[in-house]
Amino acid sequence: MQEVKGVGHVMSKRFLFFAIFLLTAIFFLPRSAVAMTASVENGKKIYDVHCFQCHGFEGRGDGSAATYLARRPRDFTDGLYKLKTSPPNVSRVRDEDIYHAISNGMSSAGMPPWKNILSAQERWDLVAYLKSLTDLFDDTENPPPLNISGRIPYSKESVQRGEMAYRELKCPECHGPLGEGPPKKELKDDYGQRIWPRDLTRSWTFIGPYTPQAMYARITNGIPLTPMPAHVLPVFKDKLEGMRWDVVNYIMWLADTAEKRRAKQRMIISIIILVSLAVTAPYYIPYLRRRWAIRKIGRRS
Repeated sequence: MQEVKGVGHVMSKRFLFFAIFLLTAIFFLPRSAVAMTASVENGKKIYDVHCFQCHGFEGRGDGSAATYLARRPRDFTDGLYKLKTSPPNVSRVRDEDIYHAISNGMSSAGMPPWKNILSAQERWDLVAYLKSLTDLFDDTENPPPLNISGRIPYSKESVQRGEMAYRELKCPECHGPLGEGPPKKELKDDYGQRIWPRDLTRSWTFIGPYTPQAMYARITNGIPLTPMPAHVLPVFKDKLEGMRWDVVNYIMWLADTAEKRRAKQRMIISIIILVSLAVTAPYYIPYLRRRWAIRKIGRRS
């Protein structure tokens, strides 16, 4: 009996270890794997409640509210998205790209963030439904992420190299010599709509996160459906990788410098207003008192 008890005790310990391992694996399951279990049917229900007003019943970007927006809503039937972190030679975006676009929204395009309204599972269900609207996602395998490595630390030397690369890559033609625009020519997207390049000195207007990694991905892949090209040439792979990181640091310097300049301007304006109030107060306060006294007399009479 003693021997049987020992065996049972060992088996129960093994079962407990296996259960803990299984729960841990499920808890730390990658998002891409979670996305594979999402429900297209439930995603359609969510879409029909929250999305059709702008994107249309069939996802073609022709909803009733589309005419009131500055930019046409995304046409999901072509399967193309502006922000992608898949490799440049892969036209399909990653599932995570769609998930993050839904979660964080597109403030410059009028799309609100849904992360505080829809649960994570509901957002993954919505991803599954959007993928079903195009043939581009027939291959269920999620593409690998873009290799974002070799980060060059922010430094004065990198910023100087980035300024040279910025001009060498002809970025000023659209973004202007200092990132503020205007473009040298009228730009249109693939739908024929007039678009304006991003003001690189106003980081809060960027579509997508304002992080070095996100900007590197945008420079590498370009922005589909717009004139913003991908900056990838296999022949100059190593050179371009360094140039892209230097351009990222230069853009961060542009935004930081412009924000400091705007902060200084706000401070100067505040000082001017305070000085003006201090100078005019001795004259303006007696005037207000007289006006108040006249109003009180008028009320009594």
